[in-house]
This record gives sequence, structure tokens and C-alpha cells, in this order.
Amino acid sequence: MSLNSSVITPGLSLLLVAVATSGLGCLAAGSTEDEVEVDQRESAACAGSPEWQEGHWYEAGAVVNYQGSAYIAEHGNPGYIPTVSTYFWEPYSGCSGDPGPTGGSCSYPQWQEGHWYNAGAVVNYQGSAYVAEHGNPGYIPTVSTYFWEPHPGCSGGPGAGGGLPAKVVAGYYPNWTPSPVRIRDISSNYNLIYLFAAKPVGGSPGTTGAVYWTPPGDGRGAATNLNADIQYARTNQGRKIILSVGGAGAGMSFPTRAKSQTFVDSVVGIYNSLGGFDGLDWNTFEADQDPDTGEMIWISLELKRRFPGFIITAPPAPWNNRDKTFCKAMVDAGAMDYAAPQYYDGPGLDQQSYIVTSVNEWVSLLGPTHVVVGFGIWDQQNYMSIGEAVPTWNQVESNHPTLRGAFDWQIHIDESIGWQFANQVGPLVKY
Repeated sequence: MSLNSSVITPGLSLLLVAVATSGLGCLAAGSTEDEVEVDQRESAACAGSPEWQEGHWYEAGAVVNYQGSAYIAEHGNPGYIPTVSTYFWEPYSGCSGDPGPTGGSCSYPQWQEGHWYNAGAVVNYQGSAYVAEHGNPGYIPTVSTYFWEPHPGCSGGPGAGGGLPAKVVAGYYPNWTPSPVRIRDISSNYNLIYLFAAKPVGGSPGTTGAVYWTPPGDGRGAATNLNADIQYARTNQGRKIILSVGGAGAGMSFPTRAKSQTFVDSVVGIYNSLGGFDGLDWNTFEADQDPDTGEMIWISLELKRRFPGFIITAPPAPWNNRDKTFCKAMVDAGAMDYAAPQYYDGPGLDQQSYIVTSVNEWVSLLGPTHVVVGFGIWDQQNYMSIGEAVPTWNQVESNHPTLRGAFDWQIHIDESIGWQFANQVGPLVKY
């Protein structure tokens, strides 16, 4: 994942995207198995939930009261107004006996084969909640994904849960290693793991829009146990698994909506083949390729719509103004959760003085909760030692206490040096 100074050329076509979501919360205990329709004006306040506060950070799933009504954060946000920023908030009706903004579970009816479900109906199926995107005669939620999608209204479902950790300690997991550590055995200090990397079919910039991902080597059983380990990491260990797309020389273009749709469909296909994951990383900065920003916003929002709580990230070149413009547009559209500038593998990028100044610029651009700092801990030129990384993190975190976190390139190297990043930087980020 080396950097190249000719990352993205100018000429961004920005697309302003407003996504309005209908309000559907949880069924209260004692509700019937019939579909429930909730008018956005009828979400009463929750007695156990706090009043909304401007400027306060809300994680996905937080419930607040605003002007006498309750709202649930569909996506993490820095205190956007619930009645205005309807992409980030939706009315919430699950207040009966509600223990607060983050606890409790929903009482949805069990899915029934042959039962007619109107659009908006919410059901439980195999321990997870699903909402009907389209009316259907009882199609299986996990099979008929056009008609059903996971519903994040309450804790405990669907699946392993969505949303970004309050503090991110991430690492890239390249698939080229012949005998890598199994995902479930990666140091527990990592709470987010990037599967690196899906590549465009036909090479850069992609012939159809589709991407493919190749499993890692199986020397220690990483490939044989891949799906089971991904789901164990998500469900039992509470980690987030992100599919990284791109890498060196693997830029992508999206000149048409048809190509964008093919990309979405291929990501969904990889998602299904792996049993699910938690987000997508736009790692497309290392090829001389203009970003089709409007289409990348659409793709990101479409994936977030299909998979509530889906995380979108990107590791831009820290110096590149075109990367900054792209990331700013993505964040402003609600299409990116954070940018993670890469401070390694380039002259001067590993110097603390440069990193501190650069992080200040990125925080000023995106806000601290949308910035993750990218380290490379390795005994190579233009990489840091752990003795340099620790004081550097301490300095940037002191300047910006609400920084989202840090990542390391890469997990296999970190394992080979005794998990230095995980064990020495990870705890500083989390606590």
C-alpha cells in the first residue's frame, strides 16, 4: 500500500446527495405480528433517553428526544438536527420499557413462510431483524435480498451489528501472505481489520465495474477457516471487518451509473460469499485516476442503504489536495465515516513534526472524529519504529482528544515484530 504523489487529478464533479429515510422503530412488547407503519410525526419522546444536544457526537443506534419526539441515529454524526438531517436520524417508536439510548432489544414478530409482508414490515429471522424493502409473500430474508434488508433499529440485531467503534485500532490484512495468522487469532487490541485488497476485474480502471477478492494463503488455516473466522471476529470478538478495494496501481473509474451498479452488485456478492462484513475501504489513491466523486458518493450511500451501519473509509495521501477535496465531499455527503491519511512509505512522511502538522490540517478539514492516523511500523526506510510512533500518537491525540483512532500497515509485519503496534499504540488509542 505504498503512496504515489500523482494520486488523483483535478476536476471533481461533486454530487449533492440528500437521502430521506422513513421512520420505523421497534415493536413494543405485546405488539401483534401484523406489519407496523409509523408516521414520522407520531414518534413520542422516550422517557429514558437524553435530549438532543448540538455538537455532541452520537454513535449509530443512539436514541434522543428532540422537540417532543424520539429519534434514532442511523449513522454516527456530530449532533446534526434530527428533523433536518434525515439521512443520519429517523423517528423512533421503540420507547415502551426502553432502558436507554444503547441498551435493550426489540420484540419483532417471527418471519412466517407464506405470510404477506408489506413494505416496511420488520421481522425476526434466525436471530436477526429484517425490514421489507418491497412487499412480498413471505420470501426468505437471507435469500431474497431484493425484498429484505437487515434492520438496525435495536441492539442485538442484525447479525454482528453495525456502526463504527468509538475509537478505531485498525490494521491491514494483505491476502498475498502464504501462511498468515488466522483472523480470529489477530491481537485482540485490533478492533477493525481491513481485508486487503479487492481488485478491479480486467485491471485498472476496471472493465465492467466488478471487483474480485482472493483469499489469503492457507499455511496456518487462514483460508480454510476464513468465513468462520470472519464471523467469529464480528460476533464473538466484536471486531469490524472491512473490505479494502484497490491498492497499488488499482484505481477505478465510474463514468456511468451502470458501472457503479455493477460495482455495488459485485461487493454484495463478495459480502454474501464471506457471510457478511462491515464496510468498504476506498483504497484507490495509488493510480493516476480521477475520482468520479458523484458516483462514488452514490455507491457508498447505496451500500449504506443496503447494509445499515455499513462503514466507508479511505486512506488518502496526506499531502494531496485532490485527495482532500474528495474526502471532504464524501464526508459532507454522509458517504464516508473517516479518512485515514498514510504516514509512511514516502520521504519525510514518517517524521513526527510532519505528521503533527498534517493531522492538524486534516482535522480542520473533516473534524477529529472523521480522521484516523495511518502508521507504518517497520525496520525499513520511511517507516517508523515503535519508539517513534508512541510519542507521535501521544502528541496528535493531545492536540485532538476526539481523533477517531489509528491504523497500522500491516498486520503480518506487526505479528512478526511481536505485535508492537497492537500492544503499545492500541491501548493508547482505546483508553
